[in-house]
Amino acid sequence: MECPVCGEHLGDAGQVLEGLDRRYAPCHACSQARLDPRAPPPEAGQPCACGRRPLDQVMAAVHAVLADGGGLAPGAPLAAVGTPLLHPFPPLRSPPFLPPSSLILLTRYATPSLARRLLAEVPEVRGVVADRGIVPGVGGATHDLLAGCDVYAEARFTPAGPLVLYKQVSTCHIEAPRPRDPKVEATDRAVRRVLPDVFVDACAGVGTLGLAAALRLVPAVVLNDAWGPAAWFAGLNLHANREALLAGEVDLLASYADLRDVPAPAAPEPVAAARADQEILVYRGSLWDLPPLLPVAGLRLAALDPFEKDPDRLRRIARRWQDRAGGEVFIP
Repeated sequence: MECPVCGEHLGDAGQVLEGLDRRYAPCHACSQARLDPRAPPPEAGQPCACGRRPLDQVMAAVHAVLADGGGLAPGAPLAAVGTPLLHPFPPLRSPPFLPPSSLILLTRYATPSLARRLLAEVPEVRGVVADRGIVPGVGGATHDLLAGCDVYAEARFTPAGPLVLYKQVSTCHIEAPRPRDPKVEATDRAVRRVLPDVFVDACAGVGTLGLAAALRLVPAVVLNDAWGPAAWFAGLNLHANREALLAGEVDLLASYADLRDVPAPAAPEPVAAARADQEILVYRGSLWDLPPLLPVAGLRLAALDPFEKDPDRLRRIARRWQDRAGGEVFIP
């Protein structure tokens, strides 16, 4: 698999998970000093001889470049710099110590020239993204990649086993992985209770809930999202996690360029497919046009997880889906 942004090889789940528990651990000589995020930072310390540096110190180095270039006020607190995202990104129980090329920065304060400086002067920085204050995908909005690469791998540890989920910061909804994910746990409980023949993740994003259900070896799983980049990464993530499933080889049926800036199709279009002891399909389109494409036989269970969380609206969506597709519906 190749990254659609930089062309770098993207490892399968097993490759990403190998050694991940040690990737951000300090050596005996690493500085353990913590910085106050509410205050402007002192001069950043240099990386340890092991090549790692505490996240606080990395962000202090970023602060210095942004302040020197006029993007950020010198007296701004450290926390103002932006949101750090790691590649790969596991749930963190303690502050991480970063190796080179492991940080993607989402910030309001970088210009293209400052982003290039960050890549040149802060070795841990992998990519810089301009924060536009939006939720990617809602209304077609995106953040802007200024320099480097903004694709990262997130590790999720579900009750049925680990998942590796690739995402792009500028085009996908992001959140830091946690040791326990309530939505994933709700999905796992629903699958074990219902024992469906078909599981549908109708608002799949990059495929988290659908792939969590697939780890329980549901015979047929369908993932769908109307946002092209999310649907493409869902297909990529099916491929990345295929060894933990019974789906065999994965056919990627659409390129990133096919989906990146193209409006949602009139009818759902296939993005990826795997057919062996499990059948797992990924579509891009409206969830309301998906029911005719679902496997006909067996008990259906659908997860509906749209961005809008108004309770009345969610109830209406669930009823409408049940009227069209049948089976059982839950909102994680």
